[in-house]
Amino acid sequence: MIHNDNLVSIIIPCYNVSDYLQKAIYSILFQSYANLEIWIIDDASTDDTLKKINAIKDKRINVIAFRENTQKVGAVNEVLQKVTGDYIAFQDADDWSEPGRIEEQVKAFHKDEELGICFTNYRYVDKKKFLPGKISLSNEELRNEFLNYTYKRPAGMSPTNCPTMMISRAALQKTKGYSPYFAGRVAEDIQWIYRILKDFKGITIDKALYNYSIRDGSFSEIQSKGIRPKYIYSWQLLSKIIYKDVHEGIDVLMPANHDLLKKLELEACEDALAEKTQELNRIIHVYETSMSFRMGKWLLTPWRMFKKLKS
Repeated sequence: MIHNDNLVSIIIPCYNVSDYLQKAIYSILFQSYANLEIWIIDDASTDDTLKKINAIKDKRINVIAFRENTQKVGAVNEVLQKVTGDYIAFQDADDWSEPGRIEEQVKAFHKDEELGICFTNYRYVDKKKFLPGKISLSNEELRNEFLNYTYKRPAGMSPTNCPTMMISRAALQKTKGYSPYFAGRVAEDIQWIYRILKDFKGITIDKALYNYSIRDGSFSEIQSKGIRPKYIYSWQLLSKIIYKDVHEGIDVLMPANHDLLKKLELEACEDALAEKTQELNRIIHVYETSMSFRMGKWLLTPWRMFKKLKS
């Protein structure tokens, strides 16, 4: 075990996660690395999330409650101005960490003073636990994943799990946190991480130290059902924003580039619509060429002929 010399700030954003947050919070309280300050954010929950947060007593916990929902980005950015740790880590309120997670990440920073961001491997948790496919481990692999970002992932590759990240204070001071533009959108983590990896080294610890919960009502589930339109095209838009920055040196999110951003938003919407239409057509084709469809069509033929003769 390493000495607990460095303070680690851990941010846990919460919004209507009453049924899950206790496991998430206790997984941090029971870390093998004890020198922690824990910032728990209630982003204007409408259930009893805040009540359950306040019921957990530990001198390392700081509770920040917002009266109006900031869609995570605003709340986390405000807390990032308050943290005092040498390193800053995150914990989603419906996931949980293994006891050695923080210690292993701090060790990684001690081994490499150039390190600015450190991830861990993880498990997906549904009705059972299972590991992802191959993930980015080295600095080169992470830079390729985020600086050449594409939402169409290579076969056999799984995404880096953004909530597993720990960053250095230097990386925070350089990048400041989330872009306000991404409030209410998915992909806010990816956009921040690519900015960190532009200037700092990154690695992933190849140990499953984080448990990623797959549940109803999560961002991933909402996105897959198309409940919020902005979620549908955010990945395409993010890919365009990163490409403009990395390959053309244009920061699309600067106020001076407002017109360009609107143009890219429209292109991203069109790309998403085209992809969803193609996907729907593929599904229709598979269905119409299936044995069950052809059998049903064959069985209905006599009925249609009878109706035609009757009319």
